[in-house]
Amino acid sequence: MSNNTSTSALLLFPLTLLIGACDTTPATTTSVDRVLMLPTIANAPYSNVLVVGATPSRETDRNIEEGLMRELRSHDVNAHSFVRESASTVPSEEAIAEFITDKGVDGVIVVSAKFEGIEERRHDEQVDIQADVRGGGLLDYFRYDYKETKSPAYSDVTIDVVFVSDFYDAETNKRVYSMESSSAHGQTDYQIIIAESKAIVRRLRKDGLIR
Repeated sequence: MSNNTSTSALLLFPLTLLIGACDTTPATTTSVDRVLMLPTIANAPYSNVLVVGATPSRETDRNIEEGLMRELRSHDVNAHSFVRESASTVPSEEAIAEFITDKGVDGVIVVSAKFEGIEERRHDEQVDIQADVRGGGLLDYFRYDYKETKSPAYSDVTIDVVFVSDFYDAETNKRVYSMESSSAHGQTDYQIIIAESKAIVRRLRKDGLIR
């Protein structure tokens, strides 16, 4: 690639967090914030795409790659995960070039991510009163035993992340497309990656990079 994959990686957050779920926690919201693309992309649409995660964590790379790979495949794009399928442990230019040749790849998408913010919300202990009817007689319906049930205090945490997806044409070895997207109020790495994968693929289809 003309852009070094390792240097294109933005500083990544530790994606995996242990979080207390709450019905009032906002759902993950994902948006595409910026797109840059060549006026003409001769080889689009692409049908055999390699996905490369470009973060400091191999585990995070795998999760990003597999989430995006599955979403691409759901739209009939033959997609590959570098971490899963490559014999190399580092996505160097040489390793990616070898993968392109071996698999007949026509496009490569490199995805990096940057931690933007974290919010913690504290929920105090909650006490609920539950009324139980005594016995089963007619008058018993007017007599109750009362029990207290306590929900312990807990915190939930949400994180905001920015993703940068660079698309390279395998034949020309040039970057032809770049997308910046963001996810807010994410609670787990899985939740964020699924939301991002859907948003990225939806925009790639809209812009004609894939069918």
